Amino acid sequence: MSKKQFGVLILSVMISLQILAADKLYTVMSVGYSDLEFTQESNKGLGYKMAIGYQFDPQWYVEAGYQQLIHDKLYTTGLPTAADVNNGVNVQQGDAMFLAFLGKASSRVGELFYRIGVLKTDIRGQQLLIGVRECEFGQANELTIADFGAATMCDYDESGVAGVIGLGFDYFVGARSMVRAEIEYIKGENNLTATVATLGFRYNF
Repeated sequence: MSKKQFGVLILSVMISLQILAADKLYTVMSVGYSDLEFTQESNKGLGYKMAIGYQFDPQWYVEAGYQQLIHDKLYTTGLPTAADVNNGVNVQQGDAMFLAFLGKASSRVGELFYRIGVLKTDIRGQQLLIGVRECEFGQANELTIADFGAATMCDYDESGVAGVIGLGFDYFVGARSMVRAEIEYIKGENNLTATVATLGFRYNF
C-alpha cells in the first residue's frame, strides 16, 4: 500500500470521526517484532502499527489502522551475492490495513483487552534458489551470480485477507496517556501466519 493511499485512508477516518465525542477517541503508535511465515517460508523482523480507536461502549472499542508486519530490503538495484544464494535467502515486505474490535476490563493501573479483527494484507518477497529452477510460488527470474553461476529468484506480490486475535494491556502513565503492550496471532491466505509482539503509546483525546 502506498503512502498516498494510507494518507487518504487516515484522513477519511479522521473526517468521519469528527462528529463523535472527542473524549472517546484515541490514537496508538507501536513498534514490534514479527515471526512471519508465508507460502511455507519463514522470516523474522521489525515492524510498526498506527491506529485510531473509538470507544462505542463502556467495554468495547473499535480500531482501524495500518500495520507493517516486516520490511526487508528487496533486490531492486543489485544482484544477490553467492552467499545469499547458498543460504537460500528469503526477503519479504509485508503490510496490512486492519479493522478490529477490542473488549476491555479496567483496573486501577490500566486496561486488559483482547482483540479480534480482519486485515487486508499485501506480502511482497523474493526467494533465492540454486541453479535454474521453477518457482512453486511467484515468477521465476534467472540470474548469473559472480563467482557462483546460475541461480533463480522467485518474485511474488500477493494480496489477501487474514484474521487476527490478540491480548494486550494499556498501562496508565498520565491522565490521557497509556503504554500499550500486546501480542497478536495472524492467520490468512497463502498459508500466512504471524506472531507479532508490540510495545507502543496510546493517547486519549
